[in-house]
Amino acid sequence: MVIRHFVALLAASAIGSSTGILAARQVSWGGAWGYATSPAANATRDVLPAGTYRYRLRSSQTGNGVRLTITNAAGAVPLEIDRVQVAQASARDGFGLVPATQRNAVFAGGPAIRLLGGETREALAMSMRVADGHDLIVTIRTRAPSTTVGGNAGFPVAFSEAAMPDDGTGLEPRRLRPFITQMAVRSPQASCTIVTLGDSITEGARGTRTGWRGWPGVLARRLSEQKRAHCGVVNMGISGNRLLREDRGTAAVERFDRDIASVPGVTHLIVLEGINDIWRAGRPGEPKVAAADLIAGYRRIIAAAHERGIRVIGGTMTPGWGSKYLTREMEQVRSETNNWIRTNNSFDAVIDFEAALSNGEMPPKIQPPFDSGDHLHPGDAGYEAMGKAVPLSLFAPRR
Repeated sequence: MVIRHFVALLAASAIGSSTGILAARQVSWGGAWGYATSPAANATRDVLPAGTYRYRLRSSQTGNGVRLTITNAAGAVPLEIDRVQVAQASARDGFGLVPATQRNAVFAGGPAIRLLGGETREALAMSMRVADGHDLIVTIRTRAPSTTVGGNAGFPVAFSEAAMPDDGTGLEPRRLRPFITQMAVRSPQASCTIVTLGDSITEGARGTRTGWRGWPGVLARRLSEQKRAHCGVVNMGISGNRLLREDRGTAAVERFDRDIASVPGVTHLIVLEGINDIWRAGRPGEPKVAAADLIAGYRRIIAAAHERGIRVIGGTMTPGWGSKYLTREMEQVRSETNNWIRTNNSFDAVIDFEAALSNGEMPPKIQPPFDSGDHLHPGDAGYEAMGKAVPLSLFAPRR
């Protein structure tokens, strides 16, 4: 029933346009999905063969147009794409699509693109009905080998050297960082767009849910369940990311223009970063990190966001005691930084993620039901608790 409804909507939206490209006019766009890129590293510079890659993306916005952003990782070989196609997903899971809904994405100059390492290209807008909480299938055909990108989370993708069946049968997912970094939806009724900036705990590492991914996915689902106009959520977590220094991904303090300001319609930013700065400071050759250093990084991000009229919400770092990562000294830095986040009023609001997961002891540990097993990363139940700890009133329209 849902599939037939979407087919009818798409047929109506394509009337008078054989290409499906929206006519040039003033439109409103909101971020609906995201996956921040990180650079190709020597240790992970394996080759992805030429062929067909298929992704399943869940939209957090409702609208009648779709626009994709494709990014090649810094340090990667050129990414050569023959075509990009977008369709409605045909089932609750897997990589099947509804053939009648499939559209060809077009870039300035045509359907094929070649991106050097570090380059980004935005496709032209496509006329397509999409509803929040529903999935789109994006199929990308490459004509030459490309470069893998590291990360301990990754995203499910189906690969075939040949054409893929529309019903998605026989397609086994691999976990890779996708070529797609943003999906925006034309949505005049979207009230706001939330970007979540963070590391693996934001990206959703060690979680199993890929539709509503990580705690930002839980937040997006809760917003989607509201009957009134609501915010989209764009997850810009990078596993291994640091607030202050480049490591696995550009430092968060340097990611503002690329991963936040570039998101259409962004109105709110949630920041949950710092734990990787703390524990990696214990490695040989690494300078120590104090709470004052992290606070200075937060202030940089807050200032950049406020200059653009974006509200900034600080998240307290989640517990990690009992893991192999934190010493007593490191735990003290984490605790001091969290106290500043809660009490300084530099952020426009605060979400106490630590309280959502803590077992109440000192130093705090992740409650066993919320622990993925390494005592640092939450599992699915932990991400659920974090997502439910976000007050939806933070995103109510201002009066």
